Amino acid sequence: MPVFERFTAAGGGESPGTPVYLAARSGVPLVELEVLLAAGGEHNPEQRPGLAAMTASMIDEGTARRSGPQLSAELERRGGTLSCHADWNAARLRLHLLSSDLEYGLELLAELLFEPAFPEHELARLRQQTLAELKRRADQPAALADEAFAFHLHAGTVFAHPLAGTPAALQALRREELLDFHRQHYRLDRGSLVVAGDIDPRRLAAAIAAAFPAGGAPIGSPAAAAMSGPGALAASSGSQRIVIVDRPGAEQTELRIGHAGVPRRHPDRVGLGVLNTLLGGKFTSRINLNLRERHGFTYGASSRFVDRKSRGPFVVSTAVTTSATGRATAEVLGELVRLRSEPVPAAELEATRNYLLGVFPYGLQTVEGLAARLDEIALYDLPLDTPARYLAEVARLQPEDLARLAETYLFPESALIVAVGPAEELRRELQELGEPEMWSSPQAIA
Repeated sequence: MPVFERFTAAGGGESPGTPVYLAARSGVPLVELEVLLAAGGEHNPEQRPGLAAMTASMIDEGTARRSGPQLSAELERRGGTLSCHADWNAARLRLHLLSSDLEYGLELLAELLFEPAFPEHELARLRQQTLAELKRRADQPAALADEAFAFHLHAGTVFAHPLAGTPAALQALRREELLDFHRQHYRLDRGSLVVAGDIDPRRLAAAIAAAFPAGGAPIGSPAAAAMSGPGALAASSGSQRIVIVDRPGAEQTELRIGHAGVPRRHPDRVGLGVLNTLLGGKFTSRINLNLRERHGFTYGASSRFVDRKSRGPFVVSTAVTTSATGRATAEVLGELVRLRSEPVPAAELEATRNYLLGVFPYGLQTVEGLAARLDEIALYDLPLDTPARYLAEVARLQPEDLARLAETYLFPESALIVAVGPAEELRRELQELGEPEMWSSPQAIA
């Protein structure tokens, strides 16, 4: 089991300093450096979906000292890679380099963090690129199903819109808004540094002090919120809701079935991960064996609890033959009911446990894998020994624990059901479950 460390880089002025998470591993001369910031999509203003994602994408398009092409050429000469992106939870500035370039890498991250140029012509290019991607996704049944599911499950929150934004919001987005978002949220005192690889801790501390002499002191005014998100979902209650997105002539139906889940820090999250693996998290899961192997409705079906700081969703995803939409939906709901009403056989739990314990070490074999684990710990403020705790919790779970989890956190009777396919046929297929409502994506671009 790797040893994870945490220390605080000295702050400047009233700054409390910056948490630094380190996983040192010798043998391969590589290092993964990451600035993790409370600047994800959950901080989008109500009228500006996509602002967080666009701000992050613009970070590596040039600084006050170097243009985007210059940055790319310089990193290529050093054999390094850089990515800047945001998801719902956070923004990340990530570098992969030779460990001999540690000092250079940290200095570059400081430059990207504090001196981005946000060139107008690059904003125009990325805007058009994102609009084209939204238009492409509006023609993809799977993307439409995901969008419709989020729109209805997260109604009234920032999560109801695509992370990349909407056409109207992107068309209206101005450079000044990116500058303001950066000023408020790109603050290292509200983020963390994540480092993994062949690095001596003393060398790392000295390099951080040199690259961030003020300890990542604040720039601009404080952000409205730190690393904690808004409430994202209402409680799972009431009756099932059916939403149809019309795709005339489609021979397959994209199905999404689910409801509210739990935050990543929830004490039952590990147990729910085991429950989900058994239900739809591996090839031999109940849902996949049912829909694919037993009935031949689909090439594959899966389920997951989406991790967020606030409540993420639980969702089952599959694409089935349209003429089997009603039967497939009933089978999925039936599997949820079965988990709530029938004990999980000890042998099935043991097979699931062995699978999870067997695949877990693979995620810790590379520098990138170590950095991903540290990122999770930093993002959700988890204990440093989270990997060991995970293994112990998976080993401890018994069938009665899964029964409690299924009864407490699975709600087939109040599931949101989204179906993308030919509307008239889907109405007939799903009529026994209730009266469906029609929905059209607002993302379509003429």
